[in-house]
Amino acid sequence: MRLMRALVTGGPASSWTVAEVPAPAVAPDEVLVEVAAAGLNRADLLMREGSYVPSGADWNVPLERVGFEMAGRVRSAGARVTGFPPGRYVMAQTGGACAELVAVDHRLLLNVPASLAPASAAGLPSALLTEYDALTGAAEFRPGDRVLVTGGAGGVGHIGVRLARALGASTVVATSRSQAKTGFLREAGATHVVDTSATGIASALGPDAFDVCLDHLGGAVLADLLGAAAPGARIVQIGRLAGDRARLDLELLAARRLRLIGTTFRGRTAGELHALVAHLRQDLPHLLGTHGVTPAVDSLFDLAEAERAAERLTRPGLMGKVVLRIA
Repeated sequence: MRLMRALVTGGPASSWTVAEVPAPAVAPDEVLVEVAAAGLNRADLLMREGSYVPSGADWNVPLERVGFEMAGRVRSAGARVTGFPPGRYVMAQTGGACAELVAVDHRLLLNVPASLAPASAAGLPSALLTEYDALTGAAEFRPGDRVLVTGGAGGVGHIGVRLARALGASTVVATSRSQAKTGFLREAGATHVVDTSATGIASALGPDAFDVCLDHLGGAVLADLLGAAAPGARIVQIGRLAGDRARLDLELLAARRLRLIGTTFRGRTAGELHALVAHLRQDLPHLLGTHGVTPAVDSLFDLAEAERAAERLTRPGLMGKVVLRIA
C-alpha cells in the first residue's frame, strides 16, 4: 500500500497532526493532483470541534482528514478524463485537501494561470465558489446593483468585495470591526467601509443603501442591516460569525419586500457542484486575468506548522487567507 503525508484530526484535544495515510486511488472520472498548497477555513476549525460535518459530494474522504481547498499539478488522470494532462496547474474545492495527493472529480477542477502563486491559488476555490454562487445564483446579481459585504476583510468576504466589483457593481460597501482594515478593503475594491465597532450598519448607511448583501456574520448584524436595504433587496446569508440566531423585524422585511436567502455547500449533489464549476469556468479567465480576483494571503505555514496556522485563524486582525505549504 502506498502511503502519503496528510493532516488529520486526532487525540484528546482534537489537535491536527501530520500522519501517514493511504494514497488515494483514482476513479475513471478523477484526476490525481500533487498538492502544492492548501487553504484553511473556519469550517476546518468547526470540524475538529465536532460542530460541522461536511455532506456535499466534494467530500469523499474520512472525516478526520483536514482541508477543503487546494492547488497543485496533475499527476495522472482516470480513463474517462480528457483535458487535464500531467503537469496541468489546477485548483479545486475538495475534501481532505491538506495532503500530498488528492483525487478530484475532473468536473470540480479549475485551471490556474501560471502567473498565480500556489499559495494564492490554494486560498481561492472555496471563497470564490461561495461568493460566485451567492452573487450570480442566489442573489441574481445584475450589473449596476449596489452590494453590501459584511465581514469584508475575512478570507471569504474580501473575495466577495473583489468579485462584486469585477462583475459590475456600482458600489460595494464593506463592513469591518477594525478601522485598521479600511485600507485593505479599499484596495480590494470597496467604495465605502463601515467600521461597525463604532456604529451600526443601518445608522451609518441609512435606508435604500444596497440591492444585494453578502452576509458573513448573521446574528444581530443581520437584524441591523435590514434597515439599510433597498426595496426588493436580496440578502444572502452565508456565515454566522456573529451568531446563529437573529431577531428580525418582519414588518420591515415585508414592507420592503426583501428576500432573505440561506446558502451552504453542505448537502450539494455532484450535479449541482459540477454545474456551478462549469458556470464559473466561463468567467474565470476574465475574473483572474482582467480583474485580479485573487485572495490576499494573510499568512503561509508549512504543513508541520498546522497548529500555528489554526491559531492564526482564531486571532483578531486576520486579513485574507491562511494557507499551508504542502510541497
